[in-house]
Amino acid sequence: MVKLSVVVLNWNGKQYLNNCLGSLSKQNYKDFEVILVDNGSTDGSVDYVRKNFPKARVIENKKNLGFTIGNNIGIEKSKGRYVFILNNDTKLDKSCLKELVNVMDSNKKIGMVSAKMLFFDSNKVDTLGLKVLKWGFTEDIKKAEQIPFCPCGGAAFYRKAMLEDTKLDDDYFDSDYFIYADDYDLGFRARLRGWDCRLADKAIVYHLHGATMSKETDKQIYLGDRNRIWTIIKNYPNGLLAKCSIHLTLLQIASIIKYTIEGKPLLILKSKIDALKLLNKKLKQRKIIQSRKKIKNGELEKLFEGYYQDEKDSTL
Repeated sequence: MVKLSVVVLNWNGKQYLNNCLGSLSKQNYKDFEVILVDNGSTDGSVDYVRKNFPKARVIENKKNLGFTIGNNIGIEKSKGRYVFILNNDTKLDKSCLKELVNVMDSNKKIGMVSAKMLFFDSNKVDTLGLKVLKWGFTEDIKKAEQIPFCPCGGAAFYRKAMLEDTKLDDDYFDSDYFIYADDYDLGFRARLRGWDCRLADKAIVYHLHGATMSKETDKQIYLGDRNRIWTIIKNYPNGLLAKCSIHLTLLQIASIIKYTIEGKPLLILKSKIDALKLLNKKLKQRKIIQSRKKIKNGELEKLFEGYYQDEKDSTL
């Protein structure tokens, strides 16, 4: 039984796989398996992996099932106690896996670890994980002294026990999301259950940001807004929801104004209408999530907008 499973989701990303899988083969940590989940690629990705990286376990989906379902399949098939969700457009430093494992091993309360993601062509920080703003948005953390609310899904290291503990409707990532805000939703559920998150600042991942999907496409705007609404509905506890209601309302108004100015009023309205179409389902999920909640609202609120290593260490 391996200790770690690395799940790489791929959709027509053959040109990235040599960097990604090649860097995995050069790791100085060896107790891991690689699972490549292919979402119906037509560029020869599967044949390329089987020929050049025969140790990787390949799972072929007949069509593009999205980030959420694709990774859920990989997690379900994983054998490790830890699971590393990794974008295909990445390259790992040779000590990356070792550093991630060391941080996760340091305390059983840690259910999530963020890698240090740098832009591929420079040493500038892409993200050190996600912080949550009071109005429901997430932002990338850029400073190492902040502890992330949860990892970015591009390089998210999870304890398998945490994934099982937060599983909902047989999903790890919410399959309704397809892509975007799924890492935020999973991280929120984990935080509500009392799981902690840490940054492994020596676990370096180089990321060709935007290679798999460009920024601010119509699809990104639509899915990001819709999924963010679902995440808020499902996860914000009653007291915190009331306390942040003004911020959350202003967010909805501001998003409509912003995209109306940009000439996309129908797109942003569609995202909100479609979010409401599954309101009953998300409210049922909310009931389950909130019934499992362990963290106090005051403790949860302290996690918003980042918090600092020195403040948190004493609680572990």
